[in-house]
Amino acid sequence: MAGRKPQHIGVIMDGNRRWAKQHMFSSVMRGHEKGVDTFIDLCEWCENAEIPYLTVYAFSTENWKRAQEEVRDLFSLMRRFFRDEIHRCVEMGVSVHVVGSMDRFSEEDLKVIRDAEEITKDGKKLYLQIALSYGGRDEIVRAAKAWAADVVSGNKDCSSLTEEEFESYLYTAGVPDIDLVIRTGGDVRLSNFFPWQTTYADLWFTDVLWPDFSEKTLSEALSWYEHVKINKGR
Repeated sequence: MAGRKPQHIGVIMDGNRRWAKQHMFSSVMRGHEKGVDTFIDLCEWCENAEIPYLTVYAFSTENWKRAQEEVRDLFSLMRRFFRDEIHRCVEMGVSVHVVGSMDRFSEEDLKVIRDAEEITKDGKKLYLQIALSYGGRDEIVRAAKAWAADVVSGNKDCSSLTEEEFESYLYTAGVPDIDLVIRTGGDVRLSNFFPWQTTYADLWFTDVLWPDFSEKTLSEALSWYEHVKINKGR
């Protein structure tokens, strides 16, 4: 099995609200809260499986369209994680990096995020990217605008653009592409999740709702990935 393990896993954590409704909770936030616990466990499970890179879809650009109360509560939950749970990332050796459009974040939220990144910067066991206010098309458009600005200013030559150079303008510059995408909750689509970085990723979908995701479920996905690579001779 040597060499068949993914180096970078991307996870679309879907199903928190449905989980809360299935369990008859009055607020969908109970599902999001349970989802945070599962996410923290996922970091440990990835370390156990010796996966060095993990990217999770925490809040998309489309999520801004949700009810204002839910968005407010989600950001309150986010702040609690970065303030109260970040010590667990430090203990586990997780280096946290938040990627996405920060234009709509408050100064308080930005400070909480940057503090968490600073606190965990020496983590060596897992490089964790948390996608917040992230959309794949938005990322590519922003990268294109940044590159175009450099061309206009004379710092770049329009005719010399390569894929490698364009990648340097993405949020994930310097990070290996995603090898395996795991999506929970039953939907079979990527939903604007890192389209550039998942071009050659293998995709694994499960009906399991995110709060019920377990280390066993992760093992199933990894076994499937290894089987695919063996059959392809890679």
